[in-house]
Amino acid sequence: MIAVLTNMGLLSAIRHTGLSLWLEALDRCVRKKLATVNADPEVAQALLNRFDRAMADLTAVVEYLEE
Repeated sequence: MIAVLTNMGLLSAIRHTGLSLWLEALDRCVRKKLATVNADPEVAQALLNRFDRAMADLTAVVEYLEE
């Protein structure tokens, strides 16, 4: 997977762009995909809850690293 990202130039872009911007893009992309998940409402909500927790953890790490 890293090779694919390297070939796409994303690893280079990540190194030269603030991590918080990448988190924002990831958040937007995943939420868009979660909105179209064909699952029971309980499953969809559980996925959203897990994603929210993961994003909160990643945000805390990125905020620490960007200080």
